[in-house]
This record gives sequence, structure tokens and C-alpha cells, in this order.
Amino acid sequence: MFPARWVKFGVLVAGLYLLSKATAIYLPIILATILAFVLNPVVNWLCSLSLGPKKQACSRPVAILLGFFLAALLLSLMATYILLPFAQESDKLADSLPALLIKIRTLTSTIEYRANMAEVPDNVRVLIDEGLARAAAFSVELAQRAINAFIGFASQVVELIVVPVLTYYFLKDWRDLKRMAVDLFPAGMRGKATVVIEEMGTVVSKYVRGQVLLSIIMGFIVFSGMYLLGLDYPLVLGLLAGLTEFIPIIGPIIGAIPAVLLAYATEPALALKVIIFYFLAQQLENHIILPKIMGHTIDLHPVFVMVSLLIGGQLYGIMGMMLAVPVAAILRVLLKHLWYYGEG
Repeated sequence: MFPARWVKFGVLVAGLYLLSKATAIYLPIILATILAFVLNPVVNWLCSLSLGPKKQACSRPVAILLGFFLAALLLSLMATYILLPFAQESDKLADSLPALLIKIRTLTSTIEYRANMAEVPDNVRVLIDEGLARAAAFSVELAQRAINAFIGFASQVVELIVVPVLTYYFLKDWRDLKRMAVDLFPAGMRGKATVVIEEMGTVVSKYVRGQVLLSIIMGFIVFSGMYLLGLDYPLVLGLLAGLTEFIPIIGPIIGAIPAVLLAYATEPALALKVIIFYFLAQQLENHIILPKIMGHTIDLHPVFVMVSLLIGGQLYGIMGMMLAVPVAAILRVLLKHLWYYGEG
């Protein structure tokens, strides 16, 4: 007979293999995990309150339901004051997209003509022409990808119904789930396994909460800047900037490209102002906002961040890039403990 721990290990490997084949369930699990990490401090705070005439402590299931109610209230306010205007701006942007692309091509032709008249060297002219052509083509490709991503996300709405249920059980039974994971290890390793799991949970929870807050702040900054500069569709650009903040290093650059192209189609001089604004916003984020919010939560070298982004993007596209850094941080914690295992 096989030892019980090998049976447990085999079950774990088989479960991971099945998960690798059932990619459709990733999104609900990922969203439920993120929501659980975001709501957990709220639930813990509600559990510490004394409610009712008898001033009894709030039970965790009741605190979770209250947390869901507060989250639903916040989402309804966001839907009223952010999502509806965002949908209206998105419709206008989709309608005006062909005209904007024509403007970009017209301006590109004008610049090419002026370059020819200015007797620019042939090699420089070729570089300019190729750069402008790639920028115009990229704007079309970016719009198509955004539309396809939205359609793909909408097609999975039915699957997302399970997200609140998963979130509830993650919040309610986290300790039991952690104990079940620890019990998979031999008795002599369970203390170390508990430390590793708790450290991984701490790293991920701090990263998720910090990233959500950073996304909100940078989205608001970009929205305000685009509005003050007089650029059309500031809400769309602000939300796009907030979403791309979840992709480290290159995310802000991706979020800035549509704004620059839109400003370029409106007025070339405005594009320069937008570039300067995004540059200043990035400096503000890197030197003031990011250190205050994230600190040394992840503690990964930029090289490892870039490598993890490349691997995540190659395996799972945009979603893989968003998850690459927390996964890399989890692996770092795991490898650190494995490396020093047995040294005391």
C-alpha cells in the first residue's frame, strides 16, 4: 500500500492537471480570489463591531453578507455615475472611430508631404513613414482587440454568476481551506507549510489591495488631466488607464497610446501636451504614489518582473500579464523557503 501522503500528493497533481485543462474556470476563480482579498479587511472590521441591542459581536457569515451589501451599494453608485457615462462615451467613440482614423491618415499624408518638401534624407523619411504607418495600424488593431476582449468577457457573464458564491466561501472558510492544504503535508512539515501559505497570502493580499487603490488613483488622475486638456472621451481614457495599471511597467504606456493617438487626430500640438502629461503622471506615480501604496510588497527585481510579464503574456495573453507579477511573487516566497529549508 502507498503511504497516505503519496495518495494525497497524487490527488493534488491530478487536480492541478484537470485545472490546466479546464481553462474556462480560471476567470471566476481569479475574480473571486481578488474580491476575497479586497473584502477581507472589511469583513474583519465588521466582525470586530458589536451590533444589535445586546451588543453582540457580528458573526463572520453575517459580516460577509454585510460586506457584500456594501460592495453592491458601491457598485450601484459606480454604475450610475461612472459606468453609464462610460458606456455613452464608448458608443460615441465607436461611432467616431472611422472618422478619427481618416484624420490620422490625412495628417500622416500631410507630414509625409512636408517631409518631402523639406528635403529630409531618404533614410530618415523612411523611418518617419514606417513609424506613422505602424502607429495608424496599431490604433486600428488596438480598437479591434478592445472590442473582441469586451465581447469575449460578455460571453462569460453566465460563468461569472458563481463569483459571489466562491467569494463567500473563500471569506468564510479561509482557515479551513488553509488547514486542508496544510494537512496534505507530512506532520513534520506542517509548521513550515503554515508559515509559507500565510506569507504567500499576505503578499498576494497586499499586492491586490494596493494595485486596486493604485488603479483608482491613476485612473482619476488621467481622467482629470484629459478633461482639463479638453480631450474628448476623458472617462474612457481614465478607465483604460486604471485597467492597464494592473500590468506593471508597460501598462501605463499601453494606456497612454490611445490618448496620444486621439489627441493627434484632434490636433497634433495637443498630442505633445498629452505626452507631457502622461510623462509627468508616470513620474508622480513612480516616485510618490507607488512607494507609498506598494512599498516593498512584491520585492522583485524589474528584470524578473519583465520576464514574468513575457511568460504570462505568451501563455494567457492580457490576463496572463495581469497575473504574472503576483504569481511570480508567490513563486519567490515558495523558492525562498525551499532554498533555505533545513537550515533552521
